[in-house]
Amino acid sequence: MSLTDACCNTPPTKTHWHNKGEVIALTTKINGEERSTYRTGRKDSKRGIIAIYDIFGTHPTTYQFFDRIAEAHGGFQLSAPQFFKDGGISDEVFSTDVMTWINANADYDKNHIGEIIKAAVADLRKEGCTTFSIFGQCWGGLMAAKAASEEGNPFLAAGGPHPSFVTVDAVKNITAPVIFLASKDEADLNPVIDSLKSKNFPVDSFTKRFDNMHHGWTG
Repeated sequence: MSLTDACCNTPPTKTHWHNKGEVIALTTKINGEERSTYRTGRKDSKRGIIAIYDIFGTHPTTYQFFDRIAEAHGGFQLSAPQFFKDGGISDEVFSTDVMTWINANADYDKNHIGEIIKAAVADLRKEGCTTFSIFGQCWGGLMAAKAASEEGNPFLAAGGPHPSFVTVDAVKNITAPVIFLASKDEADLNPVIDSLKSKNFPVDSFTKRFDNMHHGWTG
């Protein structure tokens, strides 16, 4: 299992965006430390979304994507927690040793990713959300799948654009339908979707390939 070549060779886009949300602290400390989250969307919505950015952390394009997701289909309350204390992978490390950085900083269990997601869900509940979905960009797609595979998780749907590391094995225990949007750089995700048909979810899992897009187009 490896990261797509495109992910390891495409730097983040730099552009300007006026954020529509705000950065606030999570109520629950993670491993004894405070973490923040980017909250955006309709504050009266009962539909919550957990958003997981890619290994570059948050950039203007990331916030733009999250703001637009939060405004779609009548509006959501979206929470994008701080997963990387250092803000994400640096350009220097990105160009030399991506996988070592991921193994040290982006492991679901070792780096408390699951705990951070649960803390963000708890805060959205306090704000009135009663239903939840989760998505992630690139590496975040795998994290979303892991969160939606935990026993007792609240998620009604999971997935994300240009996912990395997502395999049949990665979704074998998932409890919700998924949607994965692939760029031209990802492997065929149809086997992943086909493996979920036997779960008989209320709606079908789905994948679509965008052959005119590079990996990372939403990040």
